[in-house]
Amino acid sequence: MKKSLWLIFPVLLLCPSNSAAQHSRAAKKYLRHGLVRFSKGDLDGAIADYNRALELDPKSAEAYVDRGKARQVKHDLDGAIADYESAVSLDSRLANHDEIAQAHLKRGEIRLSQLDLDGAISDFNRSVQINAVDAEAYLKRGRALLIMGEASAAIADFDRSITLDPGNPFAFVERALARQSQGREEDAARDFDQGFRLKTEQRIIIDLHIMDLQNQIREMRRRQAEIQKKIA
Repeated sequence: MKKSLWLIFPVLLLCPSNSAAQHSRAAKKYLRHGLVRFSKGDLDGAIADYNRALELDPKSAEAYVDRGKARQVKHDLDGAIADYESAVSLDSRLANHDEIAQAHLKRGEIRLSQLDLDGAISDFNRSVQINAVDAEAYLKRGRALLIMGEASAAIADFDRSITLDPGNPFAFVERALARQSQGREEDAARDFDQGFRLKTEQRIIIDLHIMDLQNQIREMRRRQAEIQKKIA
């Protein structure tokens, strides 16, 4: 009898690890199915497969990344970012994953269009933290700072953006607006000239962009004045 017990005991010890291995294999199967569905444009089906994979293996960073990609394509940026950040918490090697930077950049753009400046800057900060050589992220953060009224900080971001991408006219004209707000008219004029020179054939696009940005700045000043009035 004792001998039989000793034979059974090792088998019992192995059962949990065998079960974990089976779950891991099953999770990988759902991941493969999800990738096939994703490649065919079946995003809901892919997400369902990734959900099942995570139920079986909640520590699968790969499943979080793949579900994040599907959610990002569906324009569910909050869900995508939550998945990407979960993946990073499980595997720090994913911290510089470009998909994460792009998701934050896209959500920041949406928040910026809604004049949620704190939220936008938070997203742009994260994007820059992940990818420190993305000229677009510096430009967008500089724009948010300019609308907020932080001209010096905005200029620093525009400078960085121009260093990384000297061919973007919008960085020059936005820096011009920031310099103009500081009373630096000559510097602003040079930036305006450079921006218009880079896109001479589409001057109307830059003019409309400047008008839109000026309207956003005016609206933010109005909101800030309202807040100050309530405080007073």
